[in-house]
Amino acid sequence: MHLAEASNKSMLTAQLRNFGSPDRFLDHAARQLGQDPVPELATRLREAADGRFHVIGSPAAVALGEVIVHGADALRPLGIEMEIDPAQVVPVLDAYRRFGRLAFHAAPGRGRRLVATDADWAGGRGAQVEGRAVDLLLLLANRRQVVAQLEGPGVKGI
Repeated sequence: MHLAEASNKSMLTAQLRNFGSPDRFLDHAARQLGQDPVPELATRLREAADGRFHVIGSPAAVALGEVIVHGADALRPLGIEMEIDPAQVVPVLDAYRRFGRLAFHAAPGRGRRLVATDADWAGGRGAQVEGRAVDLLLLLANRRQVVAQLEGPGVKGI
């Protein structure tokens, strides 16, 4: 929600107020948004749906990654799978391979070759890990619960 409404100026201001800590900044934003009524948040999100904002210095694919990863966070525990074209996940995989460690404080794909089984994408070096593009994305987003969906010799030790 915050990213949907943010501007470059508001993001920079928030980063400076939180001493450059993304975790502190997001915690503060979540606490503020948590005080708003859900119907109001839903309306605001719909109004911002065609926005083009993304975090300064990051590729626009990161915004799509937010939708995919957090959508899976919310829906998978309910047994609901989002239908996502694997080709649309590929640019997000590239972005998360570059920026994921900063954003997620971990690099579960490091030292491994990740190979999508449903898209033309592979990245990294080392023991191979294979899986659907969306599952590899969730791994790069440090969602280790997805490890059970992955295969290959590189899965061991994740």
